[in-house]
Amino acid sequence: MKYVSLIFTLSFGMLMSGCSSKGTDPTPTPTPTPTPTVSVSELIKKSWSVNTASWDGVNQYTKGATSNAIPGYSQYKLDLSSGSMVTLTEFDGKKFTGSYLLSSDNKKITLSALTSAEGAPSGTNGTLELTITATPSATSLVLETTTNYIKATNKKVAVSLINP
Repeated sequence: MKYVSLIFTLSFGMLMSGCSSKGTDPTPTPTPTPTPTVSVSELIKKSWSVNTASWDGVNQYTKGATSNAIPGYSQYKLDLSSGSMVTLTEFDGKKFTGSYLLSSDNKKITLSALTSAEGAPSGTNGTLELTITATPSATSLVLETTTNYIKATNKKVAVSLINP
């Protein structure tokens, strides 16, 4: 019996010596915190100004440039910050209000019922459709008109918008 007790004690001692103490445990790898995803509808809900503007691929405006073909783009604003309401200030300074809708596939913004004291933007019947041509971020939104725009000498307009 003493022999069995001795074997049991030695076995237990060896088993316990194989366990590491709290101070020598390696630091566990922290579980990464998942990055919350922000929907496109939330990303675009801001007031945007123009960084660059082009008509049919020809640059018309670059923010901060000393010379621009259409310097009026410095006053262009697309304000989507108020629910589904939109305020659009064009490169000619005219301001329009209406509503906007983001398509279910997050690839198009439709501005509708655009109006001002002078009526709707020229040649639009109050509706402008804009294709989102790059993945929106918290600070940038790239849009292009889906059709030619009469105010841009009947050319497609592409704008790279920023929200500083």
